[in-house]
Amino acid sequence: MVSFKNLFICTILLTQVQCISILLKALSAIKPQEVSISQKLFSFNRYSIDNLPGGDNTKPVPGDSPIEICDFKESQLLKLQEIIIAPNPPKAGSNLTFTATGYISKTIEDGAYVEVDVRYGFIKLVHQTFDLCEEVQKVDLECPIQKGNQIISKVVEIPQEVPPGKYLVNARAYTKDDEYITCLTAQIEFPIQ
Repeated sequence: MVSFKNLFICTILLTQVQCISILLKALSAIKPQEVSISQKLFSFNRYSIDNLPGGDNTKPVPGDSPIEICDFKESQLLKLQEIIIAPNPPKAGSNLTFTATGYISKTIEDGAYVEVDVRYGFIKLVHQTFDLCEEVQKVDLECPIQKGNQIISKVVEIPQEVPPGKYLVNARAYTKDDEYITCLTAQIEFPIQ
């Protein structure tokens, strides 16, 4: 099965579309009997309803994408200026073009981490913490991630076998000193074909 780690790291590092592709490949490999009863429980842990896409504590990233900034009232080191994905919404079995621009106000060093929550509808697929700098190598970046403007453009393939339904990703990233890098959330729905 495709690793979920790449998705989470991508979410924080502006490569959301590549991450969605990775998640969708992983989800297409899941068999219903592999989802345990405990994973079916619906709880957002520290993710309040206000931090869901469209909530009171989120705001859309400028451009054309389903990605929103959560906890936007709190100070964050990453300031996303624009994210554009095409097609929007993403379509199973097609290529997705993703372009993101943003500004990181402080160099991100070893020890940074990201907390990720991934859900398929009400089923919690993942709630895990990852070493950000250990994983960025898998998405063509490396630590330290220098302060300044960042522009990322990727084309990724979305598998045809994506299970229909709503996917929700929340990701919060922190520096080694627990400074808030960013909080991002996205909800994508794939219809029955």
